[in-house]
Amino acid sequence: MGKPDEYFPFELQTDSGAIGLVDEFCDGPFGRLHYLRSPDRDGTHVTVFLHGVANDWTTWTPVLRIAAARGPTLGDVLLIDLPGFGESENLKDHLESREVGNLVVGLVERLGYRTLGIVGHSMGGFLALDMASKHPDIVTSVRLVAGAYFSVIRTVQNPWSSLLARRTVAAAYFSQSALAMLGPAGLRAFALLGRVRLLPLTLRGTLAYPWHADRTFLDRLALGMRPRSFLLAAQNGVGYRPDVEWRRIHCPLIAVFGVKDKLVPVEDMVALRRVCEHAETHLIDSCAHFPHVEMPELAFKYLFGTREAG
Repeated sequence: MGKPDEYFPFELQTDSGAIGLVDEFCDGPFGRLHYLRSPDRDGTHVTVFLHGVANDWTTWTPVLRIAAARGPTLGDVLLIDLPGFGESENLKDHLESREVGNLVVGLVERLGYRTLGIVGHSMGGFLALDMASKHPDIVTSVRLVAGAYFSVIRTVQNPWSSLLARRTVAAAYFSQSALAMLGPAGLRAFALLGRVRLLPLTLRGTLAYPWHADRTFLDRLALGMRPRSFLLAAQNGVGYRPDVEWRRIHCPLIAVFGVKDKLVPVEDMVALRRVCEHAETHLIDSCAHFPHVEMPELAFKYLFGTREAG
């Protein structure tokens, strides 16, 4: 079956002013932190967007474009480049989720907000779930895009057995590990694939139709590849017990998954519903690991169209 007409409808926007947000930096425990925020605070609640590995704040611009066209749906927003990604520094030798979560909560409070809803993709989804379990007094909702990390956590905890049980997840993990070990040479090879427009060869299972991806997305992906940051983020899976941690979440939880996603597969959606019985889950046929970019209209509808933003 060919790709749907609405696949990858937008390029990624890299100009913060064009989407009406203020571009700022602040100092934090990991070093300089980069974020974008609504220009004028309107109330005490904010929707925080947390990106995934090899991404930055720009990954959310297709969803924000749809939100702007539909009117004041989201209220105040805050887009963060997580430490070690985008323009944010990570001067530490770890990326411990509790400390990153506290960093996000601290920034939200410093900007004058008392509560937050979190929208998280992939690694950002893991962080969103962890924050909701640890900060139930301030996190009022969680919206996930390919963010239930059960398979990734199992792969981190049992990498060799995962080569048989979940080969595509393990392959992604080991490929990032190999890039990290290769250092600058590995990154140069990855960048070269981007320059000669062969990067889609590496994206089967993460994009439903890799050769139809927008050029801006591929460029940002090549620019954002940070193997060391990936490995530091993956270490959060060591000893982590999602069945215990995420069972504590009682705020509204909406999760979107791609049918063709080989990194966060459909079985992770089933596991999420088992642990968080109140979770509202949605499958999108014609996308893989990036529903918010591949099929942003549907992703937006499922994330924000069934309940008021909170």
